[in-house]
Amino acid sequence: MLHRFAVVALLVVFIASCSTSKKTVKSDRVEENLDTLEVTVSRDNPYRGSATKYFDLINTRLEVKFDYQKQYLFGKATITLKPHFYPQTELVLDAKGFDIHQVSLVTGEGTSEALHYTYDSLQLNIRLSKTYTRDQTLKIFIDYTAKPNERKSGGSAAIADDKGLYFINPLGTDSSKPTQIWTQGETESNSCWFPTIDKPNQKSTDEIYITHLKKYVSLSNGVLVSSTSINDSMVTDYWKMDLPHAPYLFMMAVGDFAIVHDRWRDVPVNYYVEKDYAPYAKQIFGNTPQMIEFFSQKLGFDYPWPKYSQIVVRDYVSGAMENTSATLHGEFLQRTSRELLDRTNEEVISHELFHQWFGDLVTTESWSNTPLNESFATYGEYLWHEYKYGREFADFKFRDEYRNYMNEAKNGKNVDLIRFHYDDREDMFDSHSYAKGGQVLHYLRKCVGDDAFFKSLELYLKNNQFKSVEIHNLRLAFEEVTGRDMNWFFNEWFLNSGHPVLDIKYAYTADSIFVTIDQKQNTEKGLIYQLPFTVAVWHGATANTYDFTLSKKSQTFAIASATKPDLLDFDPERALLCERKDNKTTAEYVYEYEHGTYFGEQLEGLRRMAELEKDSAIAKTILAEALHDKFFYLREFALGKLELSKTNNDSLLAVIEQLAKTDKESRVRKAAIDKLGESSEPAKYTALFEAAIGDSSYEVDAAALKALHSADAKKSMELAKKMEHEKNSDIVNAVADVYSKEGDATYQDFFERELNASLGFGKFSMLYYYANFLTRMDKSIVLSGIKSLEQQGMNGDNRHITGAAKGSLKRISKWFDDQKKTLKKELAEEQDKTAKISLQEKLNDYDLIIGEADDALNRLNAKSEGKKN
Repeated sequence: MLHRFAVVALLVVFIASCSTSKKTVKSDRVEENLDTLEVTVSRDNPYRGSATKYFDLINTRLEVKFDYQKQYLFGKATITLKPHFYPQTELVLDAKGFDIHQVSLVTGEGTSEALHYTYDSLQLNIRLSKTYTRDQTLKIFIDYTAKPNERKSGGSAAIADDKGLYFINPLGTDSSKPTQIWTQGETESNSCWFPTIDKPNQKSTDEIYITHLKKYVSLSNGVLVSSTSINDSMVTDYWKMDLPHAPYLFMMAVGDFAIVHDRWRDVPVNYYVEKDYAPYAKQIFGNTPQMIEFFSQKLGFDYPWPKYSQIVVRDYVSGAMENTSATLHGEFLQRTSRELLDRTNEEVISHELFHQWFGDLVTTESWSNTPLNESFATYGEYLWHEYKYGREFADFKFRDEYRNYMNEAKNGKNVDLIRFHYDDREDMFDSHSYAKGGQVLHYLRKCVGDDAFFKSLELYLKNNQFKSVEIHNLRLAFEEVTGRDMNWFFNEWFLNSGHPVLDIKYAYTADSIFVTIDQKQNTEKGLIYQLPFTVAVWHGATANTYDFTLSKKSQTFAIASATKPDLLDFDPERALLCERKDNKTTAEYVYEYEHGTYFGEQLEGLRRMAELEKDSAIAKTILAEALHDKFFYLREFALGKLELSKTNNDSLLAVIEQLAKTDKESRVRKAAIDKLGESSEPAKYTALFEAAIGDSSYEVDAAALKALHSADAKKSMELAKKMEHEKNSDIVNAVADVYSKEGDATYQDFFERELNASLGFGKFSMLYYYANFLTRMDKSIVLSGIKSLEQQGMNGDNRHITGAAKGSLKRISKWFDDQKKTLKKELAEEQDKTAKISLQEKLNDYDLIIGEADDALNRLNAKSEGKKN
């Protein structure tokens, strides 16, 4: 699963009262920074091993139909299974929030025997009529009604809800969204819509008969065997998956989707999108067949399933989900041709596709081993980027994973990658399992070499296909291929917490180079890393590399050299996940940027220039030179870091102006416009900003509108008024930003309309801007706005929306409290009686606003606590 958390962010929305996220959620340029908590994992928590297997699932046959009015599913399940090893006299199935109508043993064709059962709303305990041994198979029939909206749901910072089955706009009363049904099974939520043994170490084939309105289409795992008309309005689709997969990977979806067909070899590849996006489906997903071929070749194991479909749904509770042969995506993936110019979300598509091998074909046996699913899917993103767009681009994108993990680690979460003592299984879906795990796999690849790495993955897949695994299955595959004992690596990186913290010093004396490395990480556990690494030695334009292994707390390595090198660089590929401190000089950092082979080296050199810019002429020069760098991100980075003084900037501003007009990368044009908007004389670029409104990129278009406000506020307001009905989120956010800076009550209707129309993660930015807007309004509008924010939090699709509403209320309360402190000082100094009365009235208004905001916040907190409990 991808809890994206992902793509790229424009706006930071601070959310109060959420637990630490597994990753930062990024969707449609909105980044959700959840409040950070100190996280410790107590060994007092129960040991979280694999579920005991009393029975093995063999086949699951479901017949389902729906009541849209009540949002019920009427189901009939026939479950084929047998005891795993020991004889059994009772069967326990997960079945959450059902009405159970019948439980029976299927004794023959058309015959059955009623079975006694007890049910506690979570598990169905069935007493069997005899003792069954591991050589005997039994079929259990269950007639039930699933009522997902009537059970208390939970969720986590990563997966916002766990109802399992979702009815979207079931009665068609919301004209802004289609009517849909879809499911979300990970971690153990599919048992909210069918009875099963809802554990990742179970595998079953399945058959699903979905009865639905003819005007809709359905999707499930496997292939569509038949579609049978029931009457003029209803049809039953029969989906069949002949290959075993885990219950949490079962899925279905029903709705008014366009199906766009594609192929990989002889395997159908289909894209289910809303009909308005059918013309763009192959632009959104069109690289999928190439991805499948690349991964099949790279892994030495062909895509294993009979088809691959991808479907985009509304109001999804996370980012995307790798259901076997039928990946489900959130609505942020639907984009027009123009929107795709800014971002394609191929990392999402490649992540979920790589799961079809790592997670679906070979599945973690317990949530403690979640990195065997998620770390690989994260690394699948890197592999695709490396293949399709080159090493530099892949390294650039992978830096996000490094930052995600380090942010989580520095905010207090310090846990083993494979961990058996978590509080809740949802805790496993964090930046350790995703970001750190992906980085560790990359380092493992460097340690053993490409050939051994991919040969080991091939062996791992072939040995464990259609099975459940733990981390040692992966280790054994690497040991068999390489002939090496790999315990040291897996113990350090997968079965331990933290990361190396290295102090690196370079020296040259006479005819030798010395590299001294001290391990500075917390060594309370006594962990001293064994770290294979490379040192690059630069003389002129040539670099030689030398391989070593660090195995002590402090160690010095010598390299013969007749002359002093221009640069020494530890781990030039930046393959090692670590914190590092080097004793490089400014000249060496300049050299590193100008000559470095790898993206990480160049970025490090440029980052150092940004740190030195205020006091270093050479740093200013290098940052200016970087505006012409061949790699777009380094141009963008330099634009963001350049400090524009009030004098002697004409030549630099001319370069930035040219980038704003002509750079081929939209994100560079945007960064250049942002920089010009921050300049001391933005009015000089009014014509440029106006011209950029209408750029091929929505992102640039939006940046230009914001920059224009700093140059000509009146003109920007006029243009914002014309653009406020645009559907693109970048434009809507830009209009909201401009309106939020003006004290005009007439824009209240815009914010109220957009808050009600925005969907899913799109609400985050609007809540943020609305709070900013309200701080400029009078008492009546602020009080009305506080009620709207509370309503948004109460009615939010998930806990993240509630958190965003809370964050907005907190900011309003704090802003007026700060104003109140200033006002009190004025009141104390004011001598005029009339003026004092006016100030006191304003203070009373502020007290009322603060009180109402705090009361609304308390009610939302009570809602959150009630849902949690």
